[in-house]
This record gives sequence, C-alpha cells and structure tokens, in this order.
Amino acid sequence: MSATIRCDVAILGGGLAGGLIALALRARRPDCDIRLIEAGRSIGGNHLWSFFASDIAPEHRWLTAPLVSHGWTGYDVRFPAHARTLKAAYYSIESTRLDALVRAALPAQAVMTGRTVLTASPTSVALDDGDRIEAGGVIDCRGAGDLSALDCGWQKFLGRVQLWPSSSSTSRPVIMDATVEQLDGYRFVYLLPFTATRMFVEDTYYSDTPDLDVPGLRRRIDLDIAARGWRVDTVIREEAGVLAVAMGGDFEGYWRSGGDGLAKAGVRGGLFHPLTSYSLPDAVRTAALIAAAPDLSGAAAISA
Repeated sequence: MSATIRCDVAILGGGLAGGLIALALRARRPDCDIRLIEAGRSIGGNHLWSFFASDIAPEHRWLTAPLVSHGWTGYDVRFPAHARTLKAAYYSIESTRLDALVRAALPAQAVMTGRTVLTASPTSVALDDGDRIEAGGVIDCRGAGDLSALDCGWQKFLGRVQLWPSSSSTSRPVIMDATVEQLDGYRFVYLLPFTATRMFVEDTYYSDTPDLDVPGLRRRIDLDIAARGWRVDTVIREEAGVLAVAMGGDFEGYWRSGGDGLAKAGVRGGLFHPLTSYSLPDAVRTAALIAAAPDLSGAAAISA
C-alpha cells in the first residue's frame, strides 16, 4: 500500500551534493526532518573526491573534516620539461565514508536508498513505488541536466584503487604526471598513495567527444604501471566517468532542463568548476548556505 511521508526537507539524489546538504542540516538544524532519496543502493555511489585545503573556507571545514579518508601535506606535478613539489595540503574523500557518515548521522527512515523519483515539485515528490512525499521544501541534486544546452568539451577518466605486493616509491600525490604519451587530447596520470601498498591510479584526458573507451583506458593504466616498474597484486575498486568542461552555451536552458521551478544543487544546478567539472567546493558552500538559511521552504529555496 502506498504511503504519504511528510518532512521538512526532501533532498533528491544522494550523491556528493545531496549527502553534504543532509549532513549539514543534521549538524546545524537537528530539529529538521529530512528525507534523502537516492535511486542507488548507497549514498555517494562509487567515487573518490579530492580537494586542496584552500578550496574550503575555514568556516566550512567542520563539514569536510569528518569525511576525509586520506590527507597529505604536499604533492608533485610533472611535465616533460619541468617538475615541482608543492607544499600544500591535499585531501581525498571516499564515497564509502560519505555513505557511512550519512547513515550514522541520520535516522534510518531518513535515508531512502533504492527509491526512484518520478516527478517533483517545490513541495512534493512522487516515487515509482506509489509513495508520495509532502515536504516544506524540495532540493534536487540528481546529477546533470541536459548538457546539450551547454557548449562542452569533456574530461574523461578511469581510475583504480590497487594493491601492490611491496611498497612503491611514491609517498606524495602526483596531481598531474603529463610526461606520459599525449593521446586524443591533453592527458595526464594521477597518483594517490593511500598507504605504502595501496594506491589510486587514474588516467585522465581532455577530449572533444564524450565517448569513453574503458578497455583502452585499462590497457593504458596497465602499461603505465609496468613502465614505472610496479606490479599489481589486486584491483580493489574501479571508477570511470566523463565530466563536462563548460565553455559557454545556454545556462538558463540548462537550468530549466533539470526541472523548471525546482531548487537545485550540485551539478544539476550548474554548480561545478567549468574547466575541471569538480563540484566539491561548491557543494560544501551550498550545503553550509542551506543549513544557515532561516527559511527552508520550497519558495524560499528557489528565490535563493
């Protein structure tokens, strides 16, 4: 039998933006009755998000600090004619940690995974199982709208968390190693040493098309690892994706494509860096702003 669920705020999409909003509201507005609705089985999906300490304002670090899975005090960049080590803090958040912290912070009934949204308005949500949510306000964080409204290039990547049988020689992140062969577009390898024997290795490149050759990227990573003299023991996790590099277009059209009249956050609201498509800094700022808002109603959220 279908049910009507009432709450103060319904958050559509349990990715990075939606998860951060839920955590911020729970921390700063514990009296707020939240529902976080996610079509997948987990909050955050299968992702790794990284950021520089300077990306997050000091007054917002209360939100990111508990989420940090790994941190370093410096990092390297490598190019064919130059290489540098920079002393600046760098952090990574694994999606499994976001999932665990959201579930620990929110009441069980507030985390609605495996639920698909059919329609939404500023104050209501219809789910595909017949249930309905009546909310004081609805915030849509369900990923990208219609990217064809924007003039886009693409950043494409495949990354793996891998175990080595012995320690590697890399102790700091390598944010960009562009000494690798340049294929299709600007290409670099990204290395994050989580431990002496556990590392994230990602092949990233910019391209004019969104097509992603996953088998080809796997082969490129295998060849790169072999060239560095490393041997993989186990691949723990793999993620791949295509991110929009927005160079122009019809932003108003993009906004409407995600649902005209709905409050939006994250990539759905166009809150991402146009060159890298990274959304974590904007997601943190948005979550803190929402948690501090005096009025969380649908009408107030849209006008904000």
